[in-house]
Amino acid sequence: MSETRATPAATRLSGALKYAWVCAVVLVGALQLAQAWDGAYVYFGLAAFTGFLALLLTRWVPAGLAALAVMVLALAAGFFAAKGASPDRDPTWVLLDTVPRLLTAARPAPATPELLVPGLLLVIGVSTGAVLSVAKRNTALFVPALGAASLYVSAALLTTGRADRYGLVALVLVVLLALGWLVIDRRGPVVPPAVLATALAALTLLAFVLPTNGFEPRRLVTPPITDIAISNPLPQLAAWAAQGDAELFRMRGPEVPVRLVTLSRYTGASWEAAATYGPLGVVDAPDLPLGGKTQAASADLVITGLQGEWLPGVGKPQAVSLSDAMVDPDTGSLVVAEGIRTGLSYTVRGVVETPADADLAEAQVPADATRYTALPRLPFTLADYARQATANARTPYEKAVALEQVVRLNRRPDAEAPVGSSYARLETFLFGAPGESGAGAGTAEQFASAYAVLARAVGLPTRVVVGFQPVPEQNGERVVRAADATAWPEVYFSGWGWVAFDPVSGNGSGPSAASKREVLNRLASTTAKPTPTSLPSVPPLVQPTAVQPDAQAAPAAPKGFPFWVLTPVLVLVVLYAARTSRRLRLRSAGPVGAWNEVLDALQLAGRKPEPSRTVPDVGRDWGEPGRQLAVLVDQAAFAPQPAQAGPSWTLARQVRKAVRRKASWWRKVVWAVDPRPLFRR
Repeated sequence: MSETRATPAATRLSGALKYAWVCAVVLVGALQLAQAWDGAYVYFGLAAFTGFLALLLTRWVPAGLAALAVMVLALAAGFFAAKGASPDRDPTWVLLDTVPRLLTAARPAPATPELLVPGLLLVIGVSTGAVLSVAKRNTALFVPALGAASLYVSAALLTTGRADRYGLVALVLVVLLALGWLVIDRRGPVVPPAVLATALAALTLLAFVLPTNGFEPRRLVTPPITDIAISNPLPQLAAWAAQGDAELFRMRGPEVPVRLVTLSRYTGASWEAAATYGPLGVVDAPDLPLGGKTQAASADLVITGLQGEWLPGVGKPQAVSLSDAMVDPDTGSLVVAEGIRTGLSYTVRGVVETPADADLAEAQVPADATRYTALPRLPFTLADYARQATANARTPYEKAVALEQVVRLNRRPDAEAPVGSSYARLETFLFGAPGESGAGAGTAEQFASAYAVLARAVGLPTRVVVGFQPVPEQNGERVVRAADATAWPEVYFSGWGWVAFDPVSGNGSGPSAASKREVLNRLASTTAKPTPTSLPSVPPLVQPTAVQPDAQAAPAAPKGFPFWVLTPVLVLVVLYAARTSRRLRLRSAGPVGAWNEVLDALQLAGRKPEPSRTVPDVGRDWGEPGRQLAVLVDQAAFAPQPAQAGPSWTLARQVRKAVRRKASWWRKVVWAVDPRPLFRR
């Protein structure tokens, strides 16, 4: 039976398989790249199919002109999309400026038009080249593979390898490229599948086994830095309390405290926030790492009455949908340099540290966090009061709980109390005589500040957060009003991060009431009885003592599954796919391909014939099936008429079974994945 030409239906099926394969390869690469932006999967998924527009244009113009037309349209659309960010620049500069903007934006970048342009243009270019390549021979595998590799490498650079931590996407691309050899015509000078698969497998192995200290493209561009003049919003608490039910913003998200600004520097006169801010994800890591237990939180917010530069958020921010939002990496405070406006709508995603009570019970504090224990010219009254309050506390956590009780004891919130958080104001708040203005009464500013200062006096790293207490949901929204504004202190514990305490704020976060009650029951005889030293005997300076950390550190965060142990499985899968690909390609070569299958089997069995032996000579070694197959091979190679396929593959299978029976047991074990036939010519 002679080989027949492909029917039109078979040709159409082959073409459809080619385009489906290209779409799959480009789509995986595009979605991988989309991880560098926040919520941009739909845009990149659609861009992966734009190459078919160029394919449609090839009906009227050459392929080169079709590709040029698509890219010109894409560049024009990119210019108009990014024009809003640089309205006074010429088109060339606008497009060139999109890459520096992306490299200095937050990580992941907000899905704003000007920041999406570089990534979408890359995907459109790869899609166009890949789709047009399958319309021709000889480049059907190489161009899509190169394009997918470009997208994958770009994603790795923009996310510093976080987009594919364990190499799973790389593995998917390897499998797709191997499967491509089953449907793509491999006639012409293209990369052999074994070499390509081996190279990609090696890259995958490097991606998740070796440490990632690679090239960071963001270092090529200096990120913008924003200076904020307003550094202490604590006095605003009294003004918000006076406004009462005035609406500030609306929120959709979990019922958690909303953070506005975190104050970490105390001068003795007031608290100060960071003055310098940079793009989220681009600035350096925080000076104190996140805790070992965290929970993701996401919120959609709409500003309705809040003013100023500070941007409300939840937890430690990880992504913001505003391209002009800046962050202080140490505290997570978000700002908009030009100020927020009514109607501003955005989404913020963050992580909330959630240590268990048992984690904190024996937790220690870092000995080198001097920035968060600094108390310039601390009065002796405050230092001695803190030491008395924590005299019998065994651990930093017990000290933190004891101070919370002491600050709250016999003191009341008063929205009309004098503002301020200086040493003098705190001494009046804590030790003032009855009838004295501000004695034993204060806003959340005094409660949080007194706690933070007393905690620093006994070596606990602290800071003060200005924000809003959790608000119940109504009709799917949480309406945050001025009366919800508050402040609370936080203490840093090694291995567990910043933990909120509640001297008065009622923010509902931090350790459980049961855990605190257990500590207070043990310390009941001391926590409620500290007395201030008489003011005339106060020395000018007293430095707080530091809490020495125990030799045993907090437990490390649990590690993820070591995916590198799957490396042998990955290698075996790649080898099996490559061997299967070779076998199927040989089937399309008729008797000659069948004979090559026999030669592969002889090599696997360790019976590779000498090069000087002829086909009939080798065939006679394997009985009648081998002799008949040798005749068909000679006819296919030398007969003037088209060769007849006949039962060539049936004979080849019979010979292969006979060869396999004579192979040793260990050769049979590795028969399906032995790579030697891949390199046989």
